[in-house]
Amino acid sequence: MKRSLPFKQWLIFFLFLFSSLAYSKELPSILELKYELTQNGELLGTVIERFLIDEKGKYHIESATKGIGLYALFGDRVLTSEGSITSEGLKPKHFELHQGSNTSKDAIVDFDWDNQILITRYKGSETKENIENKTQDLISYLYQFNYENFDESMIEFAAATGKKYKKYQFKITDKKVVLSSADMNFETYLVQSLAEKDGKPETQIWLNNKLYKLPIRIRYQEKNGATLEQNLVQTNIDLNGL
Repeated sequence: MKRSLPFKQWLIFFLFLFSSLAYSKELPSILELKYELTQNGELLGTVIERFLIDEKGKYHIESATKGIGLYALFGDRVLTSEGSITSEGLKPKHFELHQGSNTSKDAIVDFDWDNQILITRYKGSETKENIENKTQDLISYLYQFNYENFDESMIEFAAATGKKYKKYQFKITDKKVVLSSADMNFETYLVQSLAEKDGKPETQIWLNNKLYKLPIRIRYQEKNGATLEQNLVQTNIDLNGL
């Protein structure tokens, strides 16, 4: 005779499931985003991102930055991330970074979750180090925000960039910032890194707070004092949909 779970265990399971769904909405199986990239207000190029999820819950992200004018001489900067979608969000398995035809800047990262080891290949050398759960890469972390709990005051995770592996801490500074981008209006969460450069947050991200928590604007503070900004100008879905 089969025994059913006690009510208390069912309740715990239900609350866990409900809380997971309350914090996030599963990303669509096909997502295409186009951003304009500027430096101190000057147009540098465009960023085209494509996010895919297959029927087995495996994801693939490709982000290609194409410069214009003199910036096109550096070649396209292409980031790719592959992994799976879990109850906690994205779980990267493989990451690559390429800059035009300059192979000396290539970076390849493999995530060995079975042994909790991060394997990085960069400039002809290979390094191995222990990794924490929920570790992201340089592109997956932007989509991981969709699965985070914005009732908390802080969002923390580790990320592998291909050059280094470190912890990132983002403070939720505002939950309703109205933002205009390419004749579109969005209500956004504003999160910013605790790490600073020249007294300014190293990274600020405005995330859509309606259908999916996706970046509408990203602002990076460079070491030389310049400000890089990435603004959404086109998408294949209505991010303000219900």
